[in-house]
Amino acid sequence: TTPQGFPRNGLPLNAMQPNQRDAAFALLQASVSAAGYQKALDIILLQRDLGNDPDAYYVTVFGTPGSGAPWGWRWEGHHLSRNFTLIDDQIAVTPLFLGAWPTTSDAGLRAMPREEDAARELVTSLPENLRSQAIFQQNTLTRHITQNDPEVRPLEPVGIAYTDVPAAQQQLIEEIIQSYLHAMPDQASQASRARIDAAGFAQIRFGWAGPLEPRKPHYYRIQGPTFLLEYDNSRNSGTHIHSVWREFTTDFGRDFL
Repeated sequence: TTPQGFPRNGLPLNAMQPNQRDAAFALLQASVSAAGYQKALDIILLQRDLGNDPDAYYVTVFGTPGSGAPWGWRWEGHHLSRNFTLIDDQIAVTPLFLGAWPTTSDAGLRAMPREEDAARELVTSLPENLRSQAIFQQNTLTRHITQNDPEVRPLEPVGIAYTDVPAAQQQLIEEIIQSYLHAMPDQASQASRARIDAAGFAQIRFGWAGPLEPRKPHYYRIQGPTFLLEYDNSRNSGTHIHSVWREFTTDFGRDFL
């Protein structure tokens, strides 16, 4: 997602009539899972802690819904970008961007708890010889590499292979993957999971960069043959998350077109 203050397209919630705003939220709720909708609401609620307008989210429609031709729409604002491309009976929901700042609000709200904690549990629980393989550099990367690139290719393989870690850590890798898939609607989540399963877990790798202590800047990456997850928590002393889930062939519905 683009930084605060960067020009955005579409109609913002704060310029909509009440019925339009209600319809925008209804469309978002209908387009994601229950978990994905709650996560979106939590990310939006965090804007109040930053003194931002929680209605500074933009809705953009591409094409004509119901025309029979491909169309899409996007919900975008600070730390939340959800993209939907619909072609016949197929839907693509990536790129998917989720972020959070602060990681814990004054009221104790955490929008992305397991995305952060499960990865730290994973790397800290590895035996020393495996942990040294998983940590591919001592300092954080400071940002996610793919940024807003419209198309991404696999990044350099780093870290440790899924098949080289014990079962308990494999379960944590799967938990992180599922936390992003669970934010998608069922049809898209099941299709994405099927592609991951078909490609196999042998080529999935987990890599960590930065300190292991909480509230220290860090980055991790999980990459497989079909997808890339980048998670960066480098800003504001490790309390400011940017993360992106990309799929190499299905972003923006490319494989449907």
